[in-house]
Amino acid sequence: MTTFPDMVRQFGGVPVGVGGYAGFWGNKVYFVDYDNGTATADGTNIKHPAKYLETVLSNVSEWDTVYIRPRDPDTTGGDPQAITPASNAYNFYIPYTVHGVSLIGTGVGIPGVSAYQTRLQGHASTTSYPTLDVRSPFCNIENLGFRRGGSTAGNVWVKTDASTRYSFASTFSNCHFRLGYSSSAAGLVIDSAWYTKVHNCTFSSCKGGIYIGAGPSVPVEIVIAGCDFIGLTSEIDTDIASSGAVTRILIKDCYFNHAIPAGGSTNKYIAFGDTSTGLVANCYTGATAGTLATNMTLNGVKNAGIWNIHTTVMA
Repeated sequence: MTTFPDMVRQFGGVPVGVGGYAGFWGNKVYFVDYDNGTATADGTNIKHPAKYLETVLSNVSEWDTVYIRPRDPDTTGGDPQAITPASNAYNFYIPYTVHGVSLIGTGVGIPGVSAYQTRLQGHASTTSYPTLDVRSPFCNIENLGFRRGGSTAGNVWVKTDASTRYSFASTFSNCHFRLGYSSSAAGLVIDSAWYTKVHNCTFSSCKGGIYIGAGPSVPVEIVIAGCDFIGLTSEIDTDIASSGAVTRILIKDCYFNHAIPAGGSTNKYIAFGDTSTGLVANCYTGATAGTLATNMTLNGVKNAGIWNIHTTVMA
């Protein structure tokens, strides 16, 4: 059963968890249903969901929760129908003024499958902005898929709005990132966003999976755990990269389900810049034991050596 945090209604489907529950402070719950909602609805009534996610995001306040229903499937194709913005101005955006917003996909089955079903995609004419731009602290993103559309800036940003307004301590759980544009315009771009946690996510055919930028501030305590990086080696440049030093990063229990990347200029599983600190442990990769070390640039991040080598992987 899916339990919504208004503590009133229950519906069958994947448990969406309580990540969006902010207690008894009177925060609103919104519902978005692209195929069955109406453009004029504000989304606060589950019987009258909003059609457009960007309309809801323009009205949310701190600690609000937004539930997003998958689109009706097109059974003639293999990919789910995407939820796209009505205009091409800025795609989907959470401003720095509304901290603690939760966006949660409500597909069925296990969370990873739910993320594949509930897909957000950028407008085909928007190139300079990602599908989702998170500029606020404490945001919670669950069970959602992201495809970049026309963007050459990446699929999702979590980054500073300005040098004095930081987007820190946000989480991404059970999400699916598809077709990241480049190693720096990646599936997920974390720029100066301290304490970001990325758990149980899939990065599919991304030129760059996760990119950690050190804009006005060196990122601290980024955790990447239980994630899958999949695709053809010709599609991938780096799975995880940084532009500069990263402090106390932890990468654990991840699957790099492909051979050595060969689709860019870096061509490494992990590539950290400058002198970084942290740990990479208990991961699985398609490299052979003899070539693994030469295909990671750790620059101070310690490798625990608990790499389980699988040679039969996606080419």
